[in-house]
Amino acid sequence: MWSTFSRRGFLAAGATIAGGALLGTAGCTDDPLAPTDPAGGPSLAKTSDGDLADPPTLALPASLTISTKSVTVAGRTVDRTCTYGDSFPAPTISVRQGEWVDLTFVNRILLTESDATVPAYGRRRPGSQTNVHFHGTHVTPMGSGDNMTVMLDKGDSFRYNFRVPTDHPAGLFWYHPHLHGLVTSQMSRGAAGMLYITNAHTRAVNRLYRRRILVLQQLYLDADLRTAISDDGERDDPLRAITVINGEESPLIRMRPGERQVWSISNASSSAFYQLHFPDTVGVRVLAYDGLTRAGFADPTDAGPVVQIAPGKRVEIEVKVSGQPGAWPLVLDAYFQGVDTWPARTIATVVVSGAPMSDAGPVPLDPAGLPNLMGVAPDKSRTIIFDQNDAVPEGEFGRFRMYLEGSTPHAWDPNVPEWTDSVLGQVEQWTLKNLTEQEHPIHVHVNPFQVISVSGVYNGGTPAPVLVTGHHDTVVVPPFGSAVVKTRFTEFPGGPILMHCHILDHEDMGMMTSFYIQPA
Repeated sequence: MWSTFSRRGFLAAGATIAGGALLGTAGCTDDPLAPTDPAGGPSLAKTSDGDLADPPTLALPASLTISTKSVTVAGRTVDRTCTYGDSFPAPTISVRQGEWVDLTFVNRILLTESDATVPAYGRRRPGSQTNVHFHGTHVTPMGSGDNMTVMLDKGDSFRYNFRVPTDHPAGLFWYHPHLHGLVTSQMSRGAAGMLYITNAHTRAVNRLYRRRILVLQQLYLDADLRTAISDDGERDDPLRAITVINGEESPLIRMRPGERQVWSISNASSSAFYQLHFPDTVGVRVLAYDGLTRAGFADPTDAGPVVQIAPGKRVEIEVKVSGQPGAWPLVLDAYFQGVDTWPARTIATVVVSGAPMSDAGPVPLDPAGLPNLMGVAPDKSRTIIFDQNDAVPEGEFGRFRMYLEGSTPHAWDPNVPEWTDSVLGQVEQWTLKNLTEQEHPIHVHVNPFQVISVSGVYNGGTPAPVLVTGHHDTVVVPPFGSAVVKTRFTEFPGGPILMHCHILDHEDMGMMTSFYIQPA
């Protein structure tokens, strides 16, 4: 069971950093994200040969500001971005199990779009309001934890304060704004950063293998090719929809012959579906989804040449190249989400060169996995419907909905939780039923879940893969399909705990619900 978080300090809002240090990933060898090169010496994030840099890291405790400024992305100046610490992507926060996350978050956002109207709140919301969600973390949803009721006006600050449990899963998590009606506007302009939680296993792996943090984002530009916008309608235009990795377009990723690296990848885009396609000569193994190890499951964790990463999801993979020098493109396949198609494109070039690497063997899985709930009888079962209301125009609140089966169809009302009878210690089984023609990545706050089964097809015809089984915090439910998941509530009674589609404009249009957990 995960231990209870004592709370002490994480704060979020950002564009300038004060009180903490913004560092490159090159540095001291005890930094869990600065692995030791097996050839000797610290492994640098950026070298003179143009290797892709990891995002900067943020030393805690710190103050982090979110603001609307012009920043450099993909080698160009982009106006009206929304960034943490003036960085695209935001700095990575690295924290060990048992340590405190202490972050003072400051809001300096200017109005990025016209005021958002959120009818469920009964008032107009200024486009400069914001907050922070620590996506995937198992922390209290109240007080100074992952509290979605925090709403910061321009100029306000808030200190997010929590301790990472000593047995919290170790892996890639992340942070981004989560103020309903404004999430798409802010995150699509760049407000997203990684949160990496480490344990003894990850630190041991980092001493033997290079770990890369790869943040995949779509940057959308207005017709002037300079101003950041949130509208993804020009996704087919490579001049207006730019795919960046760690803020760089078409970077070089360098490996040595025979090397194995660990790539910790996040889809930090507002709506884009990514399908990475590796050459058959490259070995790819899935180590973890959503920061949760694959240990304890029967599948061999061999992804083959294709790795799918839906909005909100993370995947950590082992990448093994041959012993021969060369170069190959890292490509995205075209992906049909049911309504929108994300175009194929090359996003990086992997260059294999230098002295051959002695093989350290396959990267071991973290044995500290969550309990397997497959054979556990649920205490409660629920069916959760998500659908589309065609009577509401595209872009308006109420277009998308999420509700319990048997209730009157409705979009999210933050004042009315969908249910309040979840109980600590109990296991619940949920059937997530998709009544629309498009895929929806459904994310649950605070409590991860185990995917038991998925019915339907992805990408216009691909059967739901076996590899979706296991623990996740986000599951993609196919068009007119369903997913069955189980979750056990071990701590943190209270709420509201949110569940929603991570295509962010769907969330903003109402595809979200909430519930409360009662003490045992």
